[in-house]
Order: sequence, then C-alpha cells, then structure tokens
Amino acid sequence: MKKTLALVVAIVLSTPALADHREFEVEDTSTFVPSLRLGIDFGARGESPAVPHTGHGLEIGFSGASGDDTQFRGTGAPSLTFGGQTFVAPTTISHEFDFRFFEIAYRYRHFFGATQRFGIEALGGLGYAEMDLTMTSGLQRANDKLQSGGLVGGFGVIWKFLPQTSLQSRITIFGSGEQEGVTGAARFELSVAHALARNIALRAGLTSWGLVSQRDEDDDFSSPNSHLRAGFGGLSLGLDVAF
Repeated sequence: MKKTLALVVAIVLSTPALADHREFEVEDTSTFVPSLRLGIDFGARGESPAVPHTGHGLEIGFSGASGDDTQFRGTGAPSLTFGGQTFVAPTTISHEFDFRFFEIAYRYRHFFGATQRFGIEALGGLGYAEMDLTMTSGLQRANDKLQSGGLVGGFGVIWKFLPQTSLQSRITIFGSGEQEGVTGAARFELSVAHALARNIALRAGLTSWGLVSQRDEDDDFSSPNSHLRAGFGGLSLGLDVAF
C-alpha cells in the first residue's frame, strides 16, 4: 500500500515515475504514526463537538513518524547523489528519517438520513511537510532536510455505528511543486474514533504515507540530487480536541 501511495502522488502531480534503479527508495517501512487534531466549528454546534456531525469548521492537524530502511543497489545500477554524496553501486544504503506534517484546512461534513449515522467530509487548505533524511553506506554519510509548504486537500467517509463511536477513513493529498523539497505526499487513514468527553476524542487505527521528492533532475537523469520516493506507515494513535 505504501508503494502504491507514492506512485499515486507521482501520478497526481504529473511527475514521471522513474525506473527503480534511478531513484532512492524508502519503501514499506513500518512505523508508529501519532497525530493531533484541533477542530473548531463554525455556526451551530452539536451536542458533543467531539462526535462528528454536519457542519462547517476549521481543522488544524499535526502528525509525524520516524523510521529506517535499507536499499540494495546491484552491479551496473546508476550512481545516486544525495546531500553532496554520490553512492556508487554495488552497495547497500541505509535510510533513517524523521517526518513531520502540519496542516490547516477548512472542513465540511454532511451526514445523511434521519439517523445521521453515515456521512462524508471534504477539506481544503494549506500544509507543510518536512523530512529529515540520513543515508549511510560504508564510510559514506549524507544528510538533508526536505521541507516544503503547499496546498492540501482531503476527502473522507464516516460511519457512526455507536452514538459516541465511529469508523473513519480519509485520504489527504499534499502538493508543493518544489523539486528540492517534498514535491508531493499522500496519506490514507482508517481508524476508529471514540468521544471520551464533550470536547475530546481518541482515534486508533492504521495510517499510510507516500511521498516523492522530484529533486533537480535533468532529462538525462544526471543532477546534483537524485529522485526520492518513500512509503511508510503502520499503527496510528490520534487525539482530537473539538470546540
């Protein structure tokens, strides 16, 4: 799923998906993904703001993850460059990363029917992505911080199967257009949320991220920095504060 998300980002941003041997890959990395959301309703409020309901609002979110991965490059594979270091095949490259994502978006939710159990949501706003990435191979070590601001949009489906508990799924797309930073990213979330109090809810489930950094490549794939594709995710735990 993580590789698929990274490819989805490339397609959405019209970024050519390069052959695997021409790019750095941080793939299928399992990690814990914590998050925090602050929601502020506009206009009429539900009896319990922490329970999803029809209405307009502002959502502020922060999430992050850390992980590591290894990439083997066989004999004959092109050299890759990152952070001023050129990695020549054959070699095994170790990746270590810290990822952070901040977003602020307008959100609208609508629930259907008399029971108001099934609903959808749409979001649009601004985001900021940062990935601190370190690569090592033998005595070589390179570090770079990829960071970009851009636009964020999302769509989700919500099913309230109990009065205070709901199953929520959401896909979020981020795009900056910056080659040397995080060019684009996509996140898929599937979680169960339970309102612990009037203004506080807890979410637990699965989250998967995919991202690309196009870097500064020329048509012949020779550049100061090589293309990067990353996919990571795993168990997630989130705290929602709603007003």
